[in-house]
Amino acid sequence: MLARWFRDASICVLAVSTSAIAQDAPPAPPPAPPPAPPAPPAAPPAAPAAPVGAPRHRSAAKLGDANVVVEHGQPPWSDNRLGQMAQIPPGTAWRMGSEGMTTLSITGGPVFFGNDLIQPGRYGFNLLHAGDASWHFILFDPRHEAEGSPQMVGDETNTPITSEFFDKAEESVAALTIDVTADGETGKCDLMWGPMRVSAPVTAVNVSESEFELNDIAATGRWFRRPLPAGVDAAQPAIAGQIELEIDGESCSMNVYLLQDGADLVALLRNQERERWERENAGVDQQMKNLEALIQQFGAQAEAEIGPVVKQLSRRKAKNEVLLEDSTGRPDNLRFTAPAEDAAAGSISCDLLKTRSSLNLEVRYAGKQALIRLDESLFTLKASSG
Repeated sequence: MLARWFRDASICVLAVSTSAIAQDAPPAPPPAPPPAPPAPPAAPPAAPAAPVGAPRHRSAAKLGDANVVVEHGQPPWSDNRLGQMAQIPPGTAWRMGSEGMTTLSITGGPVFFGNDLIQPGRYGFNLLHAGDASWHFILFDPRHEAEGSPQMVGDETNTPITSEFFDKAEESVAALTIDVTADGETGKCDLMWGPMRVSAPVTAVNVSESEFELNDIAATGRWFRRPLPAGVDAAQPAIAGQIELEIDGESCSMNVYLLQDGADLVALLRNQERERWERENAGVDQQMKNLEALIQQFGAQAEAEIGPVVKQLSRRKAKNEVLLEDSTGRPDNLRFTAPAEDAAAGSISCDLLKTRSSLNLEVRYAGKQALIRLDESLFTLKASSG
């Protein structure tokens, strides 16, 4: 039994290790939605039929053009549940619900779920143990549902969703209940089970595109206009767009973040691939620590089961280090600032304004707005030091 537990836990660790830690509080380089969110299957498999009489729950909400639906089975709460969940290693996904796969479906248009842009599609929906007393929702491609698997197997693309967790609610909910609610373009997804609560904001988003040139190189901008959740910390970076760009055959596409810095608004641009490799390495480091702790706790049997996983994670990190070294010449960590003026609060947006002499970002973030000029000379490949 112990060997099977280690095997199953290790599979899930490999599935989510690259992105679990990325959803903690933003490090100096800002956190970002995974550059390649899980692509919903072209023809999602039909959900297996639930047993007759099995308790099922469905919740739906409309945010702008998007419709969001959650469906799941409702296992009853018992007092030993929190203890059982506390034994799940950080970085491991845990199934929510019963009697078939728990799913989240989006139609009509994309939404921001937590800090991530999620495209229309039908997704599997689990919880991720992100750390001590920290649980996040996680979406994944339900590619194994037709085979009878109601949860993550380990090879699915997935997106952890930054969420709030607490386990001391005064009112205890007898059966697991996940509700999605909306008020206009803003809403939230809430899990309630016994005294446990997990919650993440859901918001409508308008995505626009623009074609332009950087140093005579064709580029495409994708800009995300959306309402902000209440209480947002504007000193923390929030993604507002993406610039697709290739220079001399190298991918130099960048994520565009906004933040407030005193009286200024800042546009911070990160190379998408370098950011992904950095984030993946941070997750690998944390997962290796977690697995080493399990080896120390359980001894030789754990080492036999988990040792190969640690080696695989080490190889993944070494590969990423090579990729990072090879990409040091790409434009990255570009920071542009401008004095901010007061604006209507409650939204974030970014648009491109071209003039005869410059390219500018028209930005608005949490009650401030500014026109930020881009220095095109920085969008070049740096000469190799070798």
